Amino acid sequence: MYSKTQENIYEFPFPRKRPHAGIPLGNGVFGVLVWGEDSTLNITVSRNDFWDHRNGQYLRNNGISYRKIVDAYYAGDFDGVKELYKSCLEIKDFERPSTLLPCGRFELKLKEGEQLAGTALDIRHGRLAIILASGRKLEMTLNMRTDVLNIRDLDMTIETVIAHPSWDFETARVEMRERLMEEPFRINTSDSRGWIQSCPSNKSLAVICRIKPDCLLICPALGEDDSQALDNARKTLSEYDSDQEEFDAGNNEFWTNYWSDLPEISIPEKFLNDFTPFAFYKFACAANPYAAKPAPLQGPWIEEFKFPPWGGDYTINVNIEQIYTLAFSIGKYEFLEPLFRMLESDEFKKVMTENARTMFGIDDGYMLTHSINDHGMHCQNGFSTHSALDHGAAAWMGQLYWLYYKYTGDLKFLEQRAYPFMYRTLRVYEEMLEEYEGGLSLPFAPSPEYGVTAAIFGRNQRGVQEGRDSSFQLAAIHMLTDALLEASEALGKEPRPVWRNIKERLPDYCLYDSCGEKRIALWEGQDLSICHRHHSHLACIYPFNTLKDKSKTEATVINNTIDHWIEMGMGSWSEWCMPWAAIIQTRMGFSEAPELLLKIWEKLFVNETLTSVYLPKFRGITAHRKKDIPVPREENEIMQLEGTMAAATAVCEMLAHQHGDTVYLFKGIPESWQDVSFKNIRLPGGFSTSAEKKSGKIISVRVKSTLGNILKIKLGEQTEIFEFTENEEKILI
Repeated sequence: MYSKTQENIYEFPFPRKRPHAGIPLGNGVFGVLVWGEDSTLNITVSRNDFWDHRNGQYLRNNGISYRKIVDAYYAGDFDGVKELYKSCLEIKDFERPSTLLPCGRFELKLKEGEQLAGTALDIRHGRLAIILASGRKLEMTLNMRTDVLNIRDLDMTIETVIAHPSWDFETARVEMRERLMEEPFRINTSDSRGWIQSCPSNKSLAVICRIKPDCLLICPALGEDDSQALDNARKTLSEYDSDQEEFDAGNNEFWTNYWSDLPEISIPEKFLNDFTPFAFYKFACAANPYAAKPAPLQGPWIEEFKFPPWGGDYTINVNIEQIYTLAFSIGKYEFLEPLFRMLESDEFKKVMTENARTMFGIDDGYMLTHSINDHGMHCQNGFSTHSALDHGAAAWMGQLYWLYYKYTGDLKFLEQRAYPFMYRTLRVYEEMLEEYEGGLSLPFAPSPEYGVTAAIFGRNQRGVQEGRDSSFQLAAIHMLTDALLEASEALGKEPRPVWRNIKERLPDYCLYDSCGEKRIALWEGQDLSICHRHHSHLACIYPFNTLKDKSKTEATVINNTIDHWIEMGMGSWSEWCMPWAAIIQTRMGFSEAPELLLKIWEKLFVNETLTSVYLPKFRGITAHRKKDIPVPREENEIMQLEGTMAAATAVCEMLAHQHGDTVYLFKGIPESWQDVSFKNIRLPGGFSTSAEKKSGKIISVRVKSTLGNILKIKLGEQTEIFEFTENEEKILI
């Protein structure tokens, strides 16, 4: 599988027979997967901004509104609800949604007698060595400031370079033809290989491999048309080639700065100890702050032989949030900048505003659908309550803005960027709420991805994904309201009166009473009645952390809910929900369960290159997508990035996290971890925390405050409060 010979060197042997078994290199936009066998080395190349934007959808104002949907639903007119959603669609030319496009690969044929043996990836410098059986080697670096992959071949081992655009692979070619795309123009000159792929009404892509005596330089570039794409690729290669020393120095500076203050973790569980820094490396490759676009589902790593699952889009009902939440624990706040820039782009603001105006008739709201491209347009040819009215997706984006402020203390960011986004997001919820039984209520909303067969109004049967007072949505509303009230105080703004009304009159969650045992419901009357992979009804625990001070009654409700969740099992869980569950377990104080769950996750959902994959590798633990489990991975290995980042976040949470207003150390580690240490895990309030446990006892706790703040921390059986000045460091134990 892999071996770790030094702290920063990961060795992966050949053969590696699939793209997602390849070794990843990336700079945020340009991604490379290195794989192959015998004497053929494959370089899969892709970009995370090569889109077919056609058939991107938004909530068009063709008679639909939230009130009409609610009225039709409660009248039992479910066909009417479907027709209202259908009125928003506008399909042109072909029945295919907006998607990221695959690019292609280069086959490097080695000289006679040379064979691939193994690889050595230096995660601290972003360098990959390809080791040949003869002892010779190739060395690869992908520049973090410009889109060039440099393959150094000082031993002259490469015989032939063959360019394969995605068109050359049948599965991809069939889809391209259905999208009315034409065969790419191929480049085959004495010193270059590559292709130019156009896409109607979208940008063209040129991919060039420049062949030099001792190296190959590969660049993929976009342009408004084929000619401009080719010019951009050639210009990028020429600029790099003419000033390679300066570019390489900048690359080394990037990696040195990145690793200089990352958390250092030492735990006795080998896989997690090795996996976590590897995840940190992939985070840099996928979420590079210099990239023009943020990381979508697969980051910059799109396979070449088929189109990416779900269009490789930005799925924002958990997936993108899980990718970017890691930035907070590891202190890489600037890595959120591409995501914020995309959300604040003119295209996004126009779509978010129009969605809110269509559904609620307001001009000061933001509303997102859950599956979007880089213009904010919906990437499915259909709408439902699940996709169109899961406003928690936008709220979760708002929480990322809020956490950025909480970790950095940046008041300018809060005033100019976080506050406006959260304000407009909460405005939509304000319009959704209504008076109900003496309080405020959310009459109609989903709990993400939950659907069961249930009797509706004593009549026919239908699968439902929605109801009154969805607990996920209630937690999202309270999170936004808490944030905006605190932000208003910090900025000296007058809060909207409705925000205090929400805090006083909207329940924290919806209750289900099972023979006197009360627990959190999915929505009114809907218990968690099946195993479900989206732990949305537990959002008040994590991610939204809205239960600050639990009464005994509330603590009983939470414990009942968690026990029932456990009883429902994990037989339908997928790769991204297991790390999420491990974090919930840690927040609940389950010290043994998180490690075990992450071990199960490793066996089920991590391939031989430490890559999280969506489909279980075998049957017996989970039946998620059970029909796809037997399909050969060469045909259907689905890589998703959020599982990797969520698992790294879960490890950090096991060691240090804030829940409510209190910081907890080592809360999620098992008793068998007698010797554990960590440095530089970040916490809200501008704190950097380091601690060590020796022979099962905490022997050292050191905290630095960059902002000057008050820290409430649980040390042993005591909860203590410390006051810090700016940049002060204290030894607490």
